[in-house]
Amino acid sequence: MKADDLRGFWGAVRAELDAVPVGAETEPVEPPLDALVQVQRVTMSGLGGVRFRAYLCTPQLGAGAGPRPAVVCTPGYGGTTPHTSWWGLCYDRGFALLVVYPRGQGESAELWRVPAGLSKLTMGLDDPAGQYYRAAYADCMRGIDFLCEHPGIDRERIGALGLSQGGGLTLATAALDGRVRAAVAHEPFLCNYPVAVETATTGPYLELTAWLREHPERREQALATLAWFDPVNLAQLIACPTFISIGLADTTCPPETIRPVYDAITAMKGLIEIPGAGHGWQYDYRPFNDLWLRRFLG
Repeated sequence: MKADDLRGFWGAVRAELDAVPVGAETEPVEPPLDALVQVQRVTMSGLGGVRFRAYLCTPQLGAGAGPRPAVVCTPGYGGTTPHTSWWGLCYDRGFALLVVYPRGQGESAELWRVPAGLSKLTMGLDDPAGQYYRAAYADCMRGIDFLCEHPGIDRERIGALGLSQGGGLTLATAALDGRVRAAVAHEPFLCNYPVAVETATTGPYLELTAWLREHPERREQALATLAWFDPVNLAQLIACPTFISIGLADTTCPPETIRPVYDAITAMKGLIEIPGAGHGWQYDYRPFNDLWLRRFLG
């Protein structure tokens, strides 16, 4: 897919998002979960005025600390990854975290849901304008809008981080929003759909595999729709330093779906491939988070 076509499509999405006020409402999480991290629940508006939620987690650095770098974190496909999962970056590195739950995921499911009988992967396969991830990616960009308006955040030092679906959302956000200055995507989902439906033997890709089996006459259109949201195509737009991890025994996000994404990135990049690793958090990932984000966000 040509870069100019992607820029045109996503430029129109960005213009549509710009027409919707952020409308952020914040409230402290009570009782406080930790004396070292202040947590606020944020509710804001995305495409179509749909409300969704996020958590802003800010390290308590004392008076005079000044604006701090921030990292947008996103959940796995189940949508319920706890907002405390990445708190090590608050404790150890002094980063603020904005944990975004795109519409229909986590607490955002109270405000909007995927239509009955569909999933995030199978929604809107006949038309890119109705595909779930069009709005979900825009929700992630809206999270960056919120951070850039926040007086305690250095808008020049914003990164993105995620695992699985969160990794796919990270890659998409880095591609579509030039305000992202560093990205870390672990075992990214949402990548290389034509290969994923042939190689994944566990996990959510099987929803799409089953749908294509039931609707063979719609396969070509479905994959053409998903191409607009596929990091294997979006990767050519990534301009920030990007780190990717791959589990070589991952049957949910097989290596064959991720390596072409890495290869397509022309910006500075790093990769770790872990032999024998299946899908899920690996302890070895944490130092790469710390080193990459500290190096490029300070």
